[in-house]
Amino acid sequence: MSYVLDTSAILSGKDLPFTVDIFIPPGVLDEIKEGGRWYRKIKMMMAAGLTVVSPPGALIEVVEKKAKSTGDYLRLSKTDVEVIALALYLNAKILTDDYSIQNMAKNMDIQYSGISQKGIKKEYSWTYRCKKCGHWYRESEGECEICGGEVRTTRRY
Repeated sequence: MSYVLDTSAILSGKDLPFTVDIFIPPGVLDEIKEGGRWYRKIKMMMAAGLTVVSPPGALIEVVEKKAKSTGDYLRLSKTDVEVIALALYLNAKILTDDYSIQNMAKNMDIQYSGISQKGIKKEYSWTYRCKKCGHWYRESEGECEICGGEVRTTRRY
């Protein structure tokens, strides 16, 4: 089996299975501060076989479209989207403690596993609601057009 790591998998400090193929998208490398302890760790992992691979742009678009439909889009970083797209591309399992990545993976039938955490128990979809007046929105507005209150992410039931 192949694995795709997100940044949390590297920062966990846990030993990872180097008897299999392990990949990261370029964004994970970008999130690790150059010259720091974790950067040295990732360089050692690369020497041991960790491979940096860019997912195809078409798969990034697929993940972004799905994330918009579930409401996860604003909860995912560009690197998170790359991790999910790379797992799709390689038919690999994602190792992550990021609940938003796990939620998307579950939603897209991608295998995933937590590193330090057990992981999500349920799959969620998200919507947006004004904290002040309770008006619902399909997309994040930042500010409620009715009362000017803060529009926040909330679970869709």
